[in-house]
Amino acid sequence: MQAQAIADGQAPLLSAEVVSKVLSQNNFNSTFLRNASISAHSSKSSSAGLVVLHEHLEELKKKTEAIEEALDRIARQYDELKKQQEESHLILQKILHVTTPGISS
Repeated sequence: MQAQAIADGQAPLLSAEVVSKVLSQNNFNSTFLRNASISAHSSKSSSAGLVVLHEHLEELKKKTEAIEEALDRIARQYDELKKQQEESHLILQKILHVTTPGISS
């Protein structure tokens, strides 16, 4: 559909408009639209609903990125703490070998 609009010399359609047209042509009471709580009574309401869905998707993407960054930071902190724990363990082992008579290295 988008290719036709461009070929006819018209302005390209927004993705939401293309999806809205396809959904309204295929099934006026689309399951997708009902599940997404979008009224399919008009092309405008479908387009507006899809724009809202697109905005919601973008918001979720931003939140996901923030969560992934936090998880990466936590993983780096965990690795650093694990490394420090291993170093502490080695130091404690050396102390025990020095202070405990009869243990040879």
